[in-house]
Amino acid sequence: MEAATKRIYERLAEIESRQDGSSDEKLEGVRKFYEELADKRWSKSDEECLQSLGEISENELKQSMREAFRRSPVFPVPNFGYLINLVKKGESEMSKPLGYASKNPDAFSAAERERLANLLETTLMEAAREIALRLNLDSTRTAIVREELELAQGHIIGRFTPLA
Repeated sequence: MEAATKRIYERLAEIESRQDGSSDEKLEGVRKFYEELADKRWSKSDEECLQSLGEISENELKQSMREAFRRSPVFPVPNFGYLINLVKKGESEMSKPLGYASKNPDAFSAAERERLANLLETTLMEAAREIALRLNLDSTRTAIVREELELAQGHIIGRFTPLA
């Protein structure tokens, strides 16, 4: 009960501080979008950066953040200012088509990531069969090898950055 009460007070304090620090409530969607996109909490420095941008629409900001996130060579992104600087620096580069030259795995299309995931699954399952045959493993041990390779596959696919 005490832990729940403490958590409630923490959430209330967080909401109050967010309301104090953000005079422009029309951009609350940008704040929430950043938190979901970057999987980070909105900070005071993020708010300062947002306020320094002037009059930019919420939709324009969100689109810019998506593009910057897709092209970011750094994951996880350090902060909101980093995304905005990517937008400012690379506006001319942002119009370039996506391709394999990008360091960002998210720069690939969803179809390409899906193809890579399927290729990985096929290759790992073939490897599991080959390991089982070469080592003459029984069905229980073959299942263990397959499980471990499926776990590895899940970890690799989990590192593919989702589309924003």
